[in-house]
Amino acid sequence: MKKIAITLCILSPINYASANFIDFVKESDHTLGLINFYDNVQSGRYDRAGNSDILNWVQSASYDFDSVYVDDHYGFNFGLLAVEPIDYGETFFAKSILQSEVGDDGQRSAQGFDKVSEAFLKQTFSTDNGTNVYFYEGLRVLEDFGAVSRDGSVTSSAYYGITTEVESENWNFKAGYLTDYSAPNVSGRESLLTKDNEDVDFIYTLAADYNTDGHSFHYYIGEGQDYLRSQSFSYSNIQESRKFSAKLIYVDALSNYRSLSDQNRFFDDDAYIAEIKADFFLSSGIFSLGYAYVSAERESSLGRFENNLSNNSYGEDSNIANGLSKDFYNDQESVIAMSYLHRYSPEVRLGFISRYGFNFEYAGQDLYEYEVGGAIFYTPTAVPGLELSLKGGPNSSFRRGRSDNTPYLDSNGQTDNFDGTTIMAKAIYVF
Repeated sequence: MKKIAITLCILSPINYASANFIDFVKESDHTLGLINFYDNVQSGRYDRAGNSDILNWVQSASYDFDSVYVDDHYGFNFGLLAVEPIDYGETFFAKSILQSEVGDDGQRSAQGFDKVSEAFLKQTFSTDNGTNVYFYEGLRVLEDFGAVSRDGSVTSSAYYGITTEVESENWNFKAGYLTDYSAPNVSGRESLLTKDNEDVDFIYTLAADYNTDGHSFHYYIGEGQDYLRSQSFSYSNIQESRKFSAKLIYVDALSNYRSLSDQNRFFDDDAYIAEIKADFFLSSGIFSLGYAYVSAERESSLGRFENNLSNNSYGEDSNIANGLSKDFYNDQESVIAMSYLHRYSPEVRLGFISRYGFNFEYAGQDLYEYEVGGAIFYTPTAVPGLELSLKGGPNSSFRRGRSDNTPYLDSNGQTDNFDGTTIMAKAIYVF
């Protein structure tokens, strides 16, 4: 009897810990996701003649663990992802969806891959005045997080470092110190690099939001060490039937960017995008109209706006000039954007979007580009977690060099436009 009592005393802490662990796992969030994505782009943007068939058709599976906070303060998140190709074109790798492999015969083929999509520790604290403070350390997906954002249509890029968020009734702050990057189709982490493969030791970003009585103010600043510094100021006023907003994104070239070869540098000293936008909330949907102007002066060629704080990471890109099938980032380009999203039923939404870029030139020739797209979204109430979407339409732009944005000229010294199409279909099931 004495031995049994001793054994029970030894096992009781283990049983208690085991029970607590089981409760911890049960109370945490577990998400399984399946994505089937078809992306077919007919584009001649980087071809001197003809169009390239950029085809990607993939299936992905993911698992995400979002823990509860132990003692209301400590937790962790962890994610796994696997991607396999179904079909692909010759230039599939241009979209950063799949990995590529060159065989013994010199032929390139698409390869599936798996990766740890997220892995970070988290802490949270609250104050008596209702302010919540969050700390994160590790590999984390960041979307519109100050001067950086996520990249990828199927998979998500992630940043390794330390981030924090502070929330109160009217204020929201975000800050991050980032040292590595995991691209959408890269299994591990990579050092931050310039376009000539020099190290960028870190990226920092700070952001602040203030909201009161329908007025919203937003500011961020971010820098890839001695490479690019990006800042944004925005303001919006929202009322019952409409929203007016204005934004300025300004980027400074720092010493390591200025020292790049001319072929690798999209602008000389600085670049900016200024935009205004109006959203009208109708009984049937949302109608939006906006205008943007791009400045990215480059003495040797046609400049192009960019705000990626390292060459292998992704800058914040929520602006009018960033399109469905392409961007409208050329120096002195004016962009008009119009969209409408119609609520056909609780399950079906229909939409269209159009952009027209004009009033810029190269070698004395006027240039233009456009895109027109339609979209349908279907979220059946009978199958929670399922969303089907189809997007696409025609577009046109000028042929240019991929690395330096310089327009191609024919034997007569004339620029050449191409007409292309984009079709994207996606099935997402989360459970």
